[in-house]
Parts: sequence; structure tokens; C-alpha cells
Amino acid sequence: MSRVEDCDVIILCGGLGSRLQSVVADRPKSMADIHGRPFLSFLLEHWVRHGARRFIFSTGYMGDQIESWVRAEGGLYQASFVRDPQPLGTGGALAQAFSVARSQRMFVVNGDSFCDVDPARLLRFHVMKRTQGTMVVTIPDDRCDAGNVVLGRDDRVLSMVEKPGRGTRGYFNAGVYVFEQSVETLFPETHVWSLEREFIPRLVSESLYGFVTASPLFDIGTPERLAVFTHRMGLCGSLQKL
Repeated sequence: MSRVEDCDVIILCGGLGSRLQSVVADRPKSMADIHGRPFLSFLLEHWVRHGARRFIFSTGYMGDQIESWVRAEGGLYQASFVRDPQPLGTGGALAQAFSVARSQRMFVVNGDSFCDVDPARLLRFHVMKRTQGTMVVTIPDDRCDAGNVVLGRDDRVLSMVEKPGRGTRGYFNAGVYVFEQSVETLFPETHVWSLEREFIPRLVSESLYGFVTASPLFDIGTPERLAVFTHRMGLCGSLQKL
């Protein structure tokens, strides 16, 4: 049985964050300030608290800020970095991170969202299903730009449509995954590709399961959602109380 500490955690934090530029123009999106702390620090706090010890940061836009902060912060973990020389999409960034991963099984986390999922429970579910991939899915709300996921009766993912618009049914993709190293064989051969639009549909046809959580999904992709997360953290004071 794998343990959380045996798995690399890949954090995808290379996005340009175009929708956030009006309020966060001087730093990458995952470094957005939340009461004096970068958003990325909350992700790391959560994963380290649950036992993660090896992180791969896939950076891009202003990636030097992320590298400098992580190196200065130190902490109870090992850090590696891969940087997109040009925008490669979430998939191209994932492929680069896979090339330096040490574990045969790894977590992949979006660097601009947070969902309070227990990595150990997620890992046990993944192993029990004997699958190549597991994605965390959560109860939908009124946003219309999250990936819409339909599950079968055995929690197998039947379909996922990225940013389908309003009026859809299903769960939301929470941006947290467990993948086996073997999924590399399903990566597109191009350098620039999307994890959500190109890779996930391929994995659906092979073996992909959905781990359902009731924890809400927070993302900082727009000024409004950044303000919501900042406000909630101001009220709650810690991730455990969100």
C-alpha cells in the first residue's frame, strides 16, 4: 500500500491568470496575497500536514517568484522545479513534471484552487479501484466554468466536459488527481496540450474514477473568487475551518 509521503506531489502553477490581472499583475496567480501569505502557502500547508514530503512545482509566468519563495521558505519537504519556456498548457506542464518525478504513483494539484480532501483516503480509494487515474470531484455550485464530471454507479468517470456553461448536471472537477506513471503512454505527442480537454477524455476510455468529497471547491481564478477566499480565510483563520 502506498503512503502519501512516498508519492510526489506535482503542483501546476504556471498559468498566466489573465482574468486576475486587474488585481494581481505583479506576480503569478498562485502567489496572490491572502492576508500577507501567498495562496501557494495554504496548499503546501495542507499537503505537508497530511504527510507529503516531495513537491514538484511546474511554473511558467513569473516562475522565478515561486522558486525564490519556496527556496527561502524551506520547510519539511523536498522541492523540485520545472519551468515552461513558453506556455505549454496544463498538459504540457504535467508532462514536464512527469519527466523528473521519482515515484510511480503521484498526486497532481492545480495551483490556483483548494479543496480540503484527505490525501490518505484519496490514495486508498485509488489503490482499491486498481485504476490508472483518480480525480477528486465535489458537489457543484452556481459557477459555470468548472469541469463537469458524470460518474457511473461504481464511481467510474463516464465523461467530463471542461467549462460547459450553465444548466449542466454532475460533479465539479476539484483539480486534484492521483495518476500512475503509466498514464504517460496516453499523453498527446504534441508539446502544447490540455490536461482537462485532451488527456482526461483519453483516460476516461481507459480507467478513471471519481473520488467524491463534500468539501467545497475554492479557486482564485477571478477577482471575485480571490476576494471570497480571502474573506473566508479572514473569518476562519485556518484551512481546517473553511
